Amino acid sequence: MKKLLLLFAFFPLLIQAQNVKAKLGAGGSFLILDHGIPGVDELVKLQILETGEVRWYLDKHDFFLRDGFFDAFGNGTLYKYDFMHIDGSTGRIGFNILNGFSDGSPGGENNLPLTSSVTLMGSIATKVRLLDGSTNYVIQQDDHVMIIDKATNTNTDMILSPVATSRGREYIFKRNDIAVGKIIVRPAPGEKLNGVVDGDVILGTDNSTLNVVCGPDSWWVISEISVTQVAQVTTTSITASDKNMIEVNFTSASQSIDINLPSAADHDDKLYTIKRNANGAVNSGNVLRIVPASGENLDQSSFASPYLMESDFESVTVRSNGTRWVILNRYKPENSIREVSTTSTISSSDQTLLIPGTSTIDLTLPDITTVPVGKTITVKRKAGAGTGVVTLLKSGVAVEGVASLTIDGTTLSTVTVQSDGLAWWVISKF
Repeated sequence: MKKLLLLFAFFPLLIQAQNVKAKLGAGGSFLILDHGIPGVDELVKLQILETGEVRWYLDKHDFFLRDGFFDAFGNGTLYKYDFMHIDGSTGRIGFNILNGFSDGSPGGENNLPLTSSVTLMGSIATKVRLLDGSTNYVIQQDDHVMIIDKATNTNTDMILSPVATSRGREYIFKRNDIAVGKIIVRPAPGEKLNGVVDGDVILGTDNSTLNVVCGPDSWWVISEISVTQVAQVTTTSITASDKNMIEVNFTSASQSIDINLPSAADHDDKLYTIKRNANGAVNSGNVLRIVPASGENLDQSSFASPYLMESDFESVTVRSNGTRWVILNRYKPENSIREVSTTSTISSSDQTLLIPGTSTIDLTLPDITTVPVGKTITVKRKAGAGTGVVTLLKSGVAVEGVASLTIDGTTLSTVTVQSDGLAWWVISKF
């Protein structure tokens, strides 16, 4: 066999209008060798086994399935068209590559890009790696989709492969499980993510996903999805956990519910949105408090003096900065002004009350502990005929040290009171 191969090397072989058969014995191979010295550095380049298996050894040289030069765009310039190009150094494969100029200009045959345009008659199967998220993981070149079962409360790094050997590569991360530990996707030390050296992206909630792709000098985030999980609270106080949407729906009057925030130091970047009366039901006398951990704050509120959500349908969004909880957004609907003609207790969401001149009624201020510091309430006896008297009563603490104030339409028709957290004070009167 080797003598026949040597003859091929020295003499051209021309075969016309006939078939050529080479019959291999059991376990035999058809070999094409390079120019090396036999037994020293001679290498097999192509091997066809008797079983039909084909082995092509590139040894860091490129492999092309090529159509040659042709006028692709009708402009007289000849282009090279490669149906397939395998980079023998990296193993990367490109399909349907149209580039390269016969005149030797940039982009010629030695600089063909590994771009692809492939039509498949079916779905694509890529590697899916399951990780437990307990330790840091360096992404491998053969990784594509990583499903991370995060069952610990510690932080875990997912370290991207080097940019130099990953251009065009895509990775998809999917977080599973409900532990509070963060999954942090970051580049190799000193490299870029989203154009920032040593930048990172955090997958903090269950079922969140991240898709990144490698560019010429940086990894870039293509898409990011953070799934909102809802906790329903109806009767008892809770400590906020992994679910970042908390709906509080009171089921009866005079309920008191606390939403206790976890330690800000242990939940850096954690976000909670808390909504009162999300189901639309309204009951009187309900109290909802947002309580930071002992020794921490929610803006000016503290463990001893929690944040009060006194208005029906109110919502608030809070975030941990690693030291304290801060309020990012607040929606607070108020009954800015309404008319009252019967004895009743003023709601903590009331702002201005109008009383008909003929009504003689008692109005009781809301309990001082159910309204935030600075809350103001204005009671106005409407002008006109009538001798009705409005008596403003205390609830829990007195107004200006007295049990009640009278609004009779003669000596006093309007009064505005404000809470300092300890007592109601008359701010103005007319």
